[in-house]
Amino acid sequence: MLKTGLNSVVIDIKMDNGQLVFPATSTLEHLGQKNIYRIARIAVMRDSAYASEHPDSAVKSSGGGLWRDKTGAAWLDPGAPDVADYAITVGRQAIAIGFDELQYDYIRFPSDGVLGTIRYPLSGDKDKAVVMRAMFDKIGALRSEGIPISFDVFGMTYWSSAHFGIGQRLEDVYPNADFISPMVYPSHYPTGFRGFANPAVHPYEIVKQTLDKGAEMLEADHFVSSTLSRIKSRPWLQDFDIGATYTASLIEAQIKATRDAGASGWILWNARNVYEPAVYIKH
Repeated sequence: MLKTGLNSVVIDIKMDNGQLVFPATSTLEHLGQKNIYRIARIAVMRDSAYASEHPDSAVKSSGGGLWRDKTGAAWLDPGAPDVADYAITVGRQAIAIGFDELQYDYIRFPSDGVLGTIRYPLSGDKDKAVVMRAMFDKIGALRSEGIPISFDVFGMTYWSSAHFGIGQRLEDVYPNADFISPMVYPSHYPTGFRGFANPAVHPYEIVKQTLDKGAEMLEADHFVSSTLSRIKSRPWLQDFDIGATYTASLIEAQIKATRDAGASGWILWNARNVYEPAVYIKH
């Protein structure tokens, strides 16, 4: 951290399978002594462990059993009140042992798998955006306790309020978050997006245009100051080789885009925790 200038770390405490893994207090204390900002990542709806223990709160298949996505993971029904309650309880535990911020991920309806067989025991046929807004409101209320809250969202959430079938709308996330982290990985945008045959080789343009569009959308549709809304953006950036070999120059292009767009910061993602050496700090 000291060599690179990075000043924050995201630690998974509730894994994508629902497993809880809290780091030792000594580890968090050591990071704090180094002035490293400590963010606890909590995966919410993708949770095989809780689904198995509380099947009434889980997404069902048309056959009656637990529905599972293409990786075999079970999901929770966002309309189940105890799902948000559980996420809040885990978050409070994280703050109690020394984390500085709670970052909620997988806070959405499922997007991958045989979606036509899904049955939601509690959300039913309710508008997914309405269901998710209630969850964002409930978890976001932790801010009244002085707890910084952030939400991870799909990059396309910054392009449209259509919610793409997952219930995420920027207008619902914004008032409940201190930071919003869109996953603006250029490789994850479709071929031809904004005229780019391969968006992965245009990292500056993809990141900058996404952040700009989100700010413009909030200002045009909800009269939110573009200057203020940009500060809440803290995107996830790509540091993995999909669509292109992500060398330092492509990583630095994304970082420049976040600064030029007025974002408060950025977070790098690599599933193996192997990061490309690059110029991270502004000289």
